[in-house]
Amino acid sequence: MQADAALVQAMQQLIVKQGYIDIPSRGVSMLPFIRTGNICRFEPIEPLRLRKGDVVLFVSGSGTLVGHRYFGQTFIGSERMFLCKGDSNVYPDDPVPADRIIGRMVWIRKPIGQYRASDPRLKLWAWLVTRVSFVSLTIHTYVKLIRKLRGMKNRLWAS
Repeated sequence: MQADAALVQAMQQLIVKQGYIDIPSRGVSMLPFIRTGNICRFEPIEPLRLRKGDVVLFVSGSGTLVGHRYFGQTFIGSERMFLCKGDSNVYPDDPVPADRIIGRMVWIRKPIGQYRASDPRLKLWAWLVTRVSFVSLTIHTYVKLIRKLRGMKNRLWAS
């Protein structure tokens, strides 16, 4: 299924008109940096201005809004494509064309406070996760283990 062009266009118009868009996060692909329920603010950005480690909001090929970390660029034929990956994912996403990029995260609100993407601690995390592949593999393994243990616990309580 291809990304819905109307969705992409609507999201791009909204972020440009308002100057930002706040999105509540969902899922585990950006653990431990972003957790379900954290509010992420994205602002519009020209895709060529992205820097390795930025968290990018884009519409996937299946039409889903995704906030993953930007890793670099490649070309498929003559089309420039952007490479992104969730912090706890082992493999990168399918390459993203520039016209599906909505914005770049500028801050995140967690229950314990709000943090700008420029915060030195968040910059250090971005550096680690984009340059030390073992970090993502470790997080991925941890998430799988926790899910397995929860499943075992649920089966024990159900019996």
